Amino acid sequence: MAQGSSTWQVRSLTSADRRMVPASSVPLKWAHDARTGEPCYIHDAEVSEGRAECQCPACHLSLTPVLAGQPLHRNPTAHFRHPKGAQKDDCTLVAARLAAIRNLQERGFIDLPRHRRSASAIGFSGQGYEGWAEMPEQRISIAGAVLQDHATALLTLDDGRELLVDLTGQREVGGDGRGRAIVTLSLSDPAIAMMSPEEIRARLRLLPDIHWCSHWSDHALQAAAATQARQAARDAMDAWEDAEETSFHRSLPPDLNPAVAQQLRRETLLHSEVKAILEQSSHIATPSLNVEVTRYAPDEFSGEWEGNTLRMQWLTGSTTLSLERTQLERQQGSIVPDVMCTLREPRPFIFGATETWLDDGFEELIEDSHSGQRWPQTLLVEVTVTHGIDQEKLRRIRELDLPTLEIDIGSLGGRVTREGLRHLVVDETIGKRWVHHPAWRFRRQLLEMELDKHPVTVRLQERLAELRRPRLLATPASEWVSIYLAAATEFHDANTRIDKARRTHRGDGPKPVLLGKDSEPWQRLAEAAEALAVHGYPGAADPEMVGLAGIVPRLLSIQYDRGIGYAFDTGYQVLNAIMQSGADYQQWHTLYPMAVKAYGLESRFTAKQAERYASWRQGIIDKVNVGDATHLRPARYDAVLSVLFPAMAPRLATGYGRAHQSP
Repeated sequence: MAQGSSTWQVRSLTSADRRMVPASSVPLKWAHDARTGEPCYIHDAEVSEGRAECQCPACHLSLTPVLAGQPLHRNPTAHFRHPKGAQKDDCTLVAARLAAIRNLQERGFIDLPRHRRSASAIGFSGQGYEGWAEMPEQRISIAGAVLQDHATALLTLDDGRELLVDLTGQREVGGDGRGRAIVTLSLSDPAIAMMSPEEIRARLRLLPDIHWCSHWSDHALQAAAATQARQAARDAMDAWEDAEETSFHRSLPPDLNPAVAQQLRRETLLHSEVKAILEQSSHIATPSLNVEVTRYAPDEFSGEWEGNTLRMQWLTGSTTLSLERTQLERQQGSIVPDVMCTLREPRPFIFGATETWLDDGFEELIEDSHSGQRWPQTLLVEVTVTHGIDQEKLRRIRELDLPTLEIDIGSLGGRVTREGLRHLVVDETIGKRWVHHPAWRFRRQLLEMELDKHPVTVRLQERLAELRRPRLLATPASEWVSIYLAAATEFHDANTRIDKARRTHRGDGPKPVLLGKDSEPWQRLAEAAEALAVHGYPGAADPEMVGLAGIVPRLLSIQYDRGIGYAFDTGYQVLNAIMQSGADYQQWHTLYPMAVKAYGLESRFTAKQAERYASWRQGIIDKVNVGDATHLRPARYDAVLSVLFPAMAPRLATGYGRAHQSP
């Protein structure tokens, strides 16, 4: 940090324009007494009685008192006379100064103006900061006063310090190398030389134009001003302590450009400051969550339907989260986040609202009436200044699937105090954005489902199906069944392997990514499902059929006595997982005993497995017999299941376990 200094000169009102009497016309009433070394006035007793040895303080010639002791005499007035023919260039001026010095000595004190020193400090950003230190106005006692030469007087103070007084009013700022304080004032009016002590005292009650050239405390004042300037830079988070600079310097490459190093200092300081603020905070304001999904008309309808665009957006308000604990740079999975926060219980639920837009025209706004999704227990915070989060770190954050907030200090702009920064970091959402949030995936799925049900989507899909219908009907349903089952098996087997690889993944490389709806197996499955619907067997691509823990992978696992969509080796292991399914899946439980019977899986059970299965199967029978709706399946998939699993068709045709449809 660079620093400089300057001296502030505080002056009283100037007397530069005061009209001065020409020295040649001024009667000299002050002289120097060679006997005592003291100034003497023309009417002093020593002068009028002839005891004084009067000399000119400038030319040192003997002076003759004229009309001494006769103060009332005018024209001529009392004065000291030089020898005939003497050169008197500065005599009157020096005598005036001598008279003023005698007045100071007799008064016994001098009033000195305040003295201020300033210093500047340059912060890491290049911004300058000022500091000031000053001594107040001061009245000091004078023990002695001597006119050293024609232009300076030396005052000795009661405490032994010396004050050099420049009488020209023109001395530049600076010391004399001897540690003495120096002031300068203008005592250049020859008229003072003809004044009485009382007149001088009145004239000089406020010394004219006095200001400091140097001060006894200059070094201390300068140090205090510099300290204040540096503190101002630190308060603005634009500088740091020497120990921090030493630590920073150790980590710098030796050939780093100084300008880059200075920028790094600024970034490092702000980065550390924000982390320290968060470590001490009990809460943090977070920005809104926002998920948007847009659907465009299929390519087949370009031109006619090109303006038909659906957009749904789910968003929340900003949320202030209460923090139970905050840790800095704690390992979390494959990353070390700047800050890791644990939210205080009870964690709030996530509520928002969904907007729907059609062709940029607003349709409706629906607020969430309930929410089963709470804020996760852990919140990660990344602090950035000029360099954001790179793609590799973003990938790892997404793999952790924890809410991650970025605070971009560089976007705040301008100078900010430490308290101002604390307010921005803790209580405001400016400069904050969500890098990742697990709610996004869930909300995106909900929006996709809502868009699927929107009348515009349904109408477009119906028209699209009509365009494809001839081609899909040209292939028999049996062939589409084969394509569908092969694609479903491939899709779920692949994701089972990928999921296992993800769970055992180690190292910094990216985790394998599960297949999605854009994968080639799913595209084949979706086309086959559409074809089956055209042939009269709808629903094959519904989530209940081919989603996670869907009907199709479960039936395939029973058929082939191995896990399909499950990391199990046998069909019974999958059946055991089905037995433990939650209430949402129980409506489909009547299907699985049909599959066990149709594909002879029971013959492979151990005695214990057979006993457990029989008990579970009997429970289903009991529920169906009493008409328990939790175990009665909707009829909508019976037709497509009959063609996908023809061995089950006779049992499905009986309608056993099927819910009665309303007329």
